[in-house]
Amino acid sequence: MRFVTKLQKPLMLLFLFCLFPLGISAQNIVKGLVNDENGEPVIGATVRVLGTNTGTVTDIDGHFQVSATQDAQLSISYIGYGTEKVSVKGTKDLTIVLKAADTTLNDVVVIGYGIQKKSDLTGSVASVKGDDIKSLSTTDAASALQGKASGVQVLNSSGKPGSGATIRVRGYSSNSSNIGPLLIVDGLQVSSIQYLDPSMIESIEVLKDAASAAIYGAEAGNGVVLITTKSGKKGKSSINYTAKFTNQGLGHVGKLLNASEFKDWMGMQLGTDQVNADMNQYKDQYNWNPNTDTDWMDAYFENSWSQQHTITFEGANDRGSYFVSGSYVNQDGIVKGDKDKYTRLSAQINADYKVKDWLKVGTNNSIERWESRSISENGYGSSFEMLLLIDPLTPLYWTDRSQMLGEYASYYDKAMAGDSRYALFGDANGYYATSYFNQRLAGANPFSQRDRSEATNDGVNINGTAYLNFTPIKYVTYTSRLGYRLSFTNNEDYGTPYYLNAQTKGDNYSISAQSSNSIWYQWENFVNYAQSFGKHDVGAMVGMSYRHYQSKYVKGAASGPDILTAYDPNFRFLDCVNGNANTTKTINGIKGESSAISYFGRITYSYDNRYSFQGNFRADAFSSEKLPSYNRWGKFFSASAGWTFSNESFFKNIIDPSIISFGKIRASWGQNGNVNVLSNYSYTAGIATNGQWYQYGADNTATYGSMPNGIANPNLTWETSEQIDLGLDMRFLNDRLTLGIDWYTKTTKDLLVSAPAMPESGVSSITKNAGKVRNNGVEIELSWRDHIGDFKYGIAGNVSFLSNKCTYLDPSIERIAGATVEGASPGAIRCYFEEGEPIWYMRGYDYVGRADDGTALYRAADGSITNDPQEGDMTNIGSGIPDMTYGITLNAEYKGFDLTVFGTGQAGNDVYYGLYRTGYNNVAKGVYDDFKSGKFPEAKSVYGDLKFYSSSAMVYSGAFFKIKQIQLGYTLPKSITKKVFMENVRAYVSLDDFFCFTKYPGLDPETCTQEYNCPGLDKGVYPTMKKLVLGVSVTF
Repeated sequence: MRFVTKLQKPLMLLFLFCLFPLGISAQNIVKGLVNDENGEPVIGATVRVLGTNTGTVTDIDGHFQVSATQDAQLSISYIGYGTEKVSVKGTKDLTIVLKAADTTLNDVVVIGYGIQKKSDLTGSVASVKGDDIKSLSTTDAASALQGKASGVQVLNSSGKPGSGATIRVRGYSSNSSNIGPLLIVDGLQVSSIQYLDPSMIESIEVLKDAASAAIYGAEAGNGVVLITTKSGKKGKSSINYTAKFTNQGLGHVGKLLNASEFKDWMGMQLGTDQVNADMNQYKDQYNWNPNTDTDWMDAYFENSWSQQHTITFEGANDRGSYFVSGSYVNQDGIVKGDKDKYTRLSAQINADYKVKDWLKVGTNNSIERWESRSISENGYGSSFEMLLLIDPLTPLYWTDRSQMLGEYASYYDKAMAGDSRYALFGDANGYYATSYFNQRLAGANPFSQRDRSEATNDGVNINGTAYLNFTPIKYVTYTSRLGYRLSFTNNEDYGTPYYLNAQTKGDNYSISAQSSNSIWYQWENFVNYAQSFGKHDVGAMVGMSYRHYQSKYVKGAASGPDILTAYDPNFRFLDCVNGNANTTKTINGIKGESSAISYFGRITYSYDNRYSFQGNFRADAFSSEKLPSYNRWGKFFSASAGWTFSNESFFKNIIDPSIISFGKIRASWGQNGNVNVLSNYSYTAGIATNGQWYQYGADNTATYGSMPNGIANPNLTWETSEQIDLGLDMRFLNDRLTLGIDWYTKTTKDLLVSAPAMPESGVSSITKNAGKVRNNGVEIELSWRDHIGDFKYGIAGNVSFLSNKCTYLDPSIERIAGATVEGASPGAIRCYFEEGEPIWYMRGYDYVGRADDGTALYRAADGSITNDPQEGDMTNIGSGIPDMTYGITLNAEYKGFDLTVFGTGQAGNDVYYGLYRTGYNNVAKGVYDDFKSGKFPEAKSVYGDLKFYSSSAMVYSGAFFKIKQIQLGYTLPKSITKKVFMENVRAYVSLDDFFCFTKYPGLDPETCTQEYNCPGLDKGVYPTMKKLVLGVSVTF
């Protein structure tokens, strides 16, 4: 014990001596503040002590503290900002300013089954970030793309609530209706992207050239749209609530004639004496007020409100992330009443987790519940056609029996006596009137047509993927992904007997209900390899995909003079249909099923950030409803290369990088297919039972028999496109100015057409591959971004030039007929698909002017001028496909304020005004003005003249430029929001679709394209609504 006591002092001295080096490198607590260039704190920035595993993140005020030695260096980084390195140098209180990073060239873009740096792209890929579309008032992801990318045309074919836009990539390349791009969301092939709210999208990539899209093979002939939804951002978890309140009104529309102009218009056609005589007759007979001047536009439309609420939870750490967002949309249209309405409740649930360093699992899911009601449009007798045709001399209401037309009055008498099952439409102000002057107007009254329909539609959609990424060795990642789509849709309608006028009435009750569901699943497995060897970067991918689709639907309907056991609203179901002998019942139902399997691969190589090469291959096979087993495989190849000449030493020695900072030339060639044109066993022939009379025996007795319903064509195949693309990407003046140019030529062959069959075959036609289309175009994108002190601004624009032409059609086919205006009087033009002409051009008579005697003059086929053209003189008088589309966006920021101005337009397209009708019907004021000015012949000389109203006289320029958005926002300073425990608060006001510049006299040149086979045919469509949007976004 004494020995231990003696050792205590030397042992203590030895222990303190050992601690001396540790005392020299003692850890200090270093504190600091991280701000951005505007002096606002950066929340969640990563602070690391270099050379150690020590680190932390900044708090809600941008502060941090970390343990570090006196000679340590700190690394501070945050997404979207450049990394800063600072030395501690004995100080314990640091202030670091992070500068926004220019990451454009290092941006990662999504390509088929992988990702790639934008600077390494060798194909033509347009990329739109979520920040560019998140504040748009549209709830449709496709509409959000409008004007944002060159080579992409977005068609808004209706302005009604809940309407979805369609996308065209580099024009029309087929005579079929299946000309939309392949749509992929988080790796899942979908049929529509309308269910996606733009606020839930992280990025949209459009694969425009064949080399980029070839990895999707037989389904990518019209391009590919890849959408990536948002995931949780690394750093502090957040909760965001966004609300939008939108006041909607009637946007730009052409004017209709008022009563004075209309009387003059009818006098020009029928003569003043006839018009005066008619007015006197109806004044005496029906107590008509000659001062009636109904503004049908004002009566039909009203301002309405829509609202959208979105709440989002997100977060992430080093192991995983989550993003959960729910959105509610309630949109009421601008037609008076509640017949045009759309509601949607949707959710996005995304999550991923790194179970092990070599294993990551994740899932992305979208859930949607929707309901809609709509007004009839775009057709014969529709509510919108009636709005544009009914004359201003007709009162909105009949308030007394003496005002009613004779037959209508008799139905009214029966209704008042309780002896009528016929509906007479009206409201508390009276019964909706019909025209005295055109008593057979199909549709009679826009309000009656609005109320006649009781159709409702609703559904549920579930789309999602579940995946795992397995990295067994460095540089190699295996992905297995299961995708699924579930869709359930219900449609119901109920109609009563009604009377509007002698032309428009219904004698029966009707009821129908349809329920359909579909299931789609896909299973994909692919391996990606990427490795760098000094100046060499090598990549490869190989994989397979299996897809299966199954659909079912059932429909029941009944009609007759008395079909239900009772007629109260709670009895209007198929279960209440009675068994009366004069009740007609129909039941329909069918099952559909298809599947496909594919194998694909890609090889990439780049050297020294200067030379890049890529090759793709895909083989596709589809089930027998599309092609026979011996002809079902298709193989598609592509190759592309890029040269970044700005990284060459000779270029750097000649050009200052501050002048030209980046320059790259791209070239690509590839093949794609369009298998969607094939369906329902079109390569074979079935048997039509009881489809033909046959005579047998000595007395030639006629007997029903069966016969083939067509001629089999075992050589039928899908459409195939080949495309060459040349591109140039450049950046100037320290990356402030960006330029992108693409030129392409695309040839699509093996178009499916119906060709005449030999008469002795007993059938009229045979389906065959016998058409070819060529698309040429140039696309330009230009942007400028800079700042002056605290004022940041940018401008970005894109323009696309396009030429579509049919270059070959089977010699047995002169031309293929497209759509026209149904019910037009005296007639209307029709669109055609013909060799040597633009796709679906408008064919009619070429009006050249007015003769001295006031009649119409036309150009004949031989170039001479005539006032009596023949059918052989009909020619190309216009095309609804624009030669040029463009978009421009201006952004500015200053001390919390932000301004966005966005516009889009098109030119070189035509619109046929198909709303002229013979007799007492209204017309656009622009048409009336053309007659008054002498541009057109005397109205009386062409009254009821098919040739004039089927001529270029009625074809107007469809060019327009719309300012789609003017938005001003303000973000509260962090010094204020943090006091109320908020991370970010932004409020804004936006004017959407308020301004339109066009010479088209009709309703809306933007919504005139309805049918794929006659773009630019105006039949009367719901116009685009102008919107005043009030929005607020709060992040906790």
